[in-house]
This record gives sequence, structure tokens and C-alpha cells, in this order.
Amino acid sequence: MKNTIQFYYGIYAEDIVKIKDGLYSFYIDYDKYFFALINRPLKDIEEIYELTLNRPNYHRIIPNKFSSITTLDNGKHYVLIKMMGPENIEIDIIDLIKNMTPLKRENSELNRTNWGELWENKVDYLEYQISELSTTHRIIRSSFSYYVGLAENAITYFNMLNPKETNTVFAHKRLKYPLMTKDLYNPLYLVLDYKVRDIASYFKAKFFNEDNPIKEVSILADKNVLSSLEYNLLFCRLLYPSYYFDKLERIFEHDEEDDILIKYIDKVRDYEKFLCDVFDIFKKKSSMIKIDWLNNKS
Repeated sequence: MKNTIQFYYGIYAEDIVKIKDGLYSFYIDYDKYFFALINRPLKDIEEIYELTLNRPNYHRIIPNKFSSITTLDNGKHYVLIKMMGPENIEIDIIDLIKNMTPLKRENSELNRTNWGELWENKVDYLEYQISELSTTHRIIRSSFSYYVGLAENAITYFNMLNPKETNTVFAHKRLKYPLMTKDLYNPLYLVLDYKVRDIASYFKAKFFNEDNPIKEVSILADKNVLSSLEYNLLFCRLLYPSYYFDKLERIFEHDEEDDILIKYIDKVRDYEKFLCDVFDIFKKKSSMIKIDWLNNKS
């Protein structure tokens, strides 16, 4: 990897640290760099490079000496990223809202606002994978239908909302918790979506990795930064079980054990209670679409 970086970028990095497969870091004159494997379409990376050129908060994608945004090494595409600003400042929900950058772009490769279609395709893909599984994956077989039910509720909810003109923002494929500046400003995670995407991702990540974020949900509602439609979109996004489906894909694609699902399954009732509490807060701010089974639990 050292020779690749030196040849394509003219950078001699003495100490390159392998963080994980496909991700390396090194320092040059106190500036930190990442050399990262691309795991999304190259057209996405080209558009992200264009959109972040004049946005100094985002870590900078560095073209190689042949003016290419990506570099081919052993048949795989990598990108060199220079860190901009501090790496490990924690971001809370208020910081996250303040950071959102409105951006409307027609026919963007990064647009992810067609939730209903994307979610239907995801469920179809996972159902096919489940049909191919052996009976040894008992945790998946005993839990999958519940989460498909949640997904179908979310798809129906979204299709009833049918948003058309809501503005998009820079958002992220997923957010980790705790959320740090190194991830918030990583251009490789960027998509264009409704601003509630990141808010929902933050709440779900916090719920399953630390504690119940209901106080932050109340803080968000008190800020009056969401429209009536956005309250519904946010609830719809919280309803969709991305946390469970993401782990299923890891099991299918990386042959991981299905016991990584247990932390989510064990908190099913707690999360249902969280959804009920969120709904009660949001209905004071907006006319909300009712979900019968949740109302019965409330």
C-alpha cells in the first residue's frame, strides 16, 4: 500500500496503519489521511467530490497525480481522504440539526428519497436470502417475520405520506453512536435525503448502543425545526428496522453468526415503548398517521 500511495500521490508515508481490511491511515506533517476502499458506485464518489469541493467542513477527497478521484490497486478502487478539522468531537442532536446543509439537485445519483421503493427491494432481497438458508439459522427464522411486519408498516406509512416537494440535505447512509466529527464529515458516507434520515439514524443508533433517547426527542420537538410532514417522515423512519436488516446483510455477505441479532431482539418491547412515547410527543406537534397495533400498546 505504501508503494501505491507514493506512486499515485507523490506522498511518502513512513508509518501506515491498517485500521481494518480496506482502510488505512497515516500522517504527513501533522495532517491525517485515510486511504479507503470504495464500496459504492464510482458515480457516487464523483458526485460527492464535486459537491464537497467548496464545503470546508467535509474531509477532502484528494485526486491522484493522474487527476483521477479514485486509484486502482489490485483490481479494487480506493480514495485518498485528508482529514479537515478535529477528529473526535462528539456530535449531539442539536449539533446534528445545525450541521444539515440544504441541497436540492435534480437527477442526482445520491438521491435516496424513494424510501418505499428502496425498502420494498430490501425486503424482497432479504426474503430471497432467507429462503436459501438452512434450518441452522434459528435466530433469523424466529425473528425475521416480525421485522418484515415493521418494514411493511413503514412502507405503507411512507406511501400514505407521498412527499413531493420536501427539500433534501446532505445526509448519511448510516450514523454511528457516539457520533464523532470524523464520521459526520466523512464524504464516503454521504447521500441526499430528507433531513429526518440522519435524525432517525442518530436516535436508533443511540437506542441500541447506549440508552433511550426520548429526552432528546423532546428537545427536538421543542426546537420546532420540523414541519408536520417531517414529523411523520421521522416517525416512519424510526418504524423501519434498518438496524436489524443491516446485521442480516452482514450475516449473508460476511458469513457472521446470527447471534449478532440478539441485542436487537432482546429490546423489541423496549423499542415498541419508545415508538409509542415518540408518537405521543409528535402528535402534540402534528397530525400523525395512526398505527393501530402501536396505539393498542400505548
